[in-house]
Amino acid sequence: MSRDISVSAEYIWPSSTGLHDWVVERLRERVPDPAVWAYADRAGFEVLHDFRVHDLPEPGRHAVLAVLAEEIPQAYGAWARERSSLSEGQIMGLVHDLEILAMMAVEVRRELDEGDGDEGGGA
Repeated sequence: MSRDISVSAEYIWPSSTGLHDWVVERLRERVPDPAVWAYADRAGFEVLHDFRVHDLPEPGRHAVLAVLAEEIPQAYGAWARERSSLSEGQIMGLVHDLEILAMMAVEVRRELDEGDGDEGGGA
């Protein structure tokens, strides 16, 4: 069964249930904002098998994007090498998949930051 993480309406990252659940659990640990998780629970993200980052309230959305962009691939690699029975090749394949998710998050953050920059002064 596949589950998705929708970073934006355009960027949707499909994954296995196990990898999806690992990412969401890591996000719960790294982004303890109760508003994010209350919204996710009310929206039924877990029931729908689609974690919609783009629907999250701010500033939690930015925090989730930051963790996805900056931490998830490396954290999974370290976790898997310590606790899983996967081969190094399998781990590297999953880390590569997570790097795609991270690139999506980087792009969405850039777009959001450019939108916020309209009001910010310049040089």
